[in-house]
Amino acid sequence: MAEILNLDYTDYVELIGTAHFTRRSITDAYESIAAFHPQDVALELDWRRFRTLNTACLSCPRRVACNGLCEFIAATDALGNVDANIWLIDMTELEMRRRIRSRMTPFERSNLGHPRYQYAVEDPLQLWERGFKERVIHNSKREIARKRRVFPSVWRVLIDERNALMAVRLAWIASKNLNEGKTANILTFVGAAHVEGIRDLLRSPLQLRETMRHFNLSFTEPTLIRRVAVQVT
Repeated sequence: MAEILNLDYTDYVELIGTAHFTRRSITDAYESIAAFHPQDVALELDWRRFRTLNTACLSCPRRVACNGLCEFIAATDALGNVDANIWLIDMTELEMRRRIRSRMTPFERSNLGHPRYQYAVEDPLQLWERGFKERVIHNSKREIARKRRVFPSVWRVLIDERNALMAVRLAWIASKNLNEGKTANILTFVGAAHVEGIRDLLRSPLQLRETMRHFNLSFTEPTLIRRVAVQVT
């Protein structure tokens, strides 16, 4: 288990809920970076996904005006030419798939892709773009609750286990900064469905430790991408 302090970590972590690949979320990323001037930014990515997204954007001639720019890459762009730490805090896709496969019941396997379990809701991306974030979050909670009843193992991994791992990594980053006498103010971008769960865990390190044990999760440090400002002469 990570060495973390007995603190309410919501004092040190600012969570920004996003809807992936929407213009409004990209705007939120730029505005949040401008408002907070963070030296630590945490993203709901692992190294492989970060590298894939960043490489694709770097080689794209439409990068500046692209409607498909990910808000996570936009956040790193918005940092500009500054010293900053970018932390990748999410579980790897390989680990997600492994954990889902190991937990799925025969009932869940038999119902994968069954049209009976596809639910029609209002288009979340259009609602998000129009500014109805609370409505999107409400609909998302309702949709996840429905799917949990049929696929509890899948959603435990995709939401609960990832929340626990991302929360403990955020607590570790904050503890590391505090122990080194540095400012602990971590601007964090995650999908809106993760915000409430991560925030609840950050409030209580004891609960966080117990949740990690309950899910049989092993702590590993988040991936650090260190940005160094380039001096222009």
